[in-house]
Amino acid sequence: MSEEYKEKLSKTEYDRIGDMLLELFADCPYIPTDAKIKYNSKDVGKCVYIMTAGGSIKSRDVIGGFTAELAIQVAYQSFPTGNGQMITAQNVVDNITSWLEDIDNFPKLTGNRKITKITAEPSFSTVEQVENDTATVYVANVVMEYEV
Repeated sequence: MSEEYKEKLSKTEYDRIGDMLLELFADCPYIPTDAKIKYNSKDVGKCVYIMTAGGSIKSRDVIGGFTAELAIQVAYQSFPTGNGQMITAQNVVDNITSWLEDIDNFPKLTGNRKITKITAEPSFSTVEQVENDTATVYVANVVMEYEV
């Protein structure tokens, strides 16, 4: 098997991970109280959303287990009106991803899966139309690695 080829994760695998991510984000102290948490979708107002962007099995072991990684985007959609509010909004994403990277005791996944690490890249901004308003969305690319 080529080193370049990575086996894709199944839909069932994504569903299990999605449930865990929602559980994990519900405990995050950096999500604003007025923001909804969404998985693979956005809301009209302020929201933190988690988008799974693809995953693969990196390697398999001889007893049937594997190491996998899942690419995720963590985003915060808000409506800042000045530089100070924009800095505060970007800090929301940066604080969430720093918190994720610092977790030592991850929630359990089903089927003896165990998260081994989460790493995040620096956040960036994008501007989107939301109904009749302009939203600024700060996004960070994250990789979650886990094993079975």
